[in-house]
Amino acid sequence: MNRRDGNRIRAGGRVDRRPLIVSAGLLVVGAILTWFAATHFAYAAGLAGKPGHLRVASCSWTGAGGHRYPYCHGTFRSTDGAVVDPDATIDTKLRVGSTVTLRRTSDGTYEQPGLPASCGWLALTQLGLFTGLLSLLAARNRHGTRRTPRPLRLVVATLATTTLVSALVGGVVGVAGAF
Repeated sequence: MNRRDGNRIRAGGRVDRRPLIVSAGLLVVGAILTWFAATHFAYAAGLAGKPGHLRVASCSWTGAGGHRYPYCHGTFRSTDGAVVDPDATIDTKLRVGSTVTLRRTSDGTYEQPGLPASCGWLALTQLGLFTGLLSLLAARNRHGTRRTPRPLRLVVATLATTTLVSALVGGVVGVAGAF
């Protein structure tokens, strides 16, 4: 393959657009992951949703694909008393009879706020940003620019480091809280 103006030339003189398509695909994946994880992060961190408590009445397990998943049911009451849901369900293993703090999401599901969940969703949010940023860098470098400016390299390194630290903290706190 010959190189001309930073583009790869395929046999027959056509420009190879596959790297650009891959970069665009990664940008879309990064944007979707960032949006999805940031939404859940806001609920897990207590920044969004309707705060309240769930009184756990029963728990059940369902199986799918060789795995078993817990579902606990009970009555959710918002802190201000405006919302009472007698059929609230959360996919977390909880002790029957316990009362747990939850946040009701805009679509009527429930998130359990706390540090482990916040760190996990933050790590996924940062992974989405990291994926999008790397796709932009790949597209930029495809057009003949070989040198990435130092501030941009620092942003990428900082984002990668904080993603790993957030995942580590969330994992350690989650495991410690399981005991």
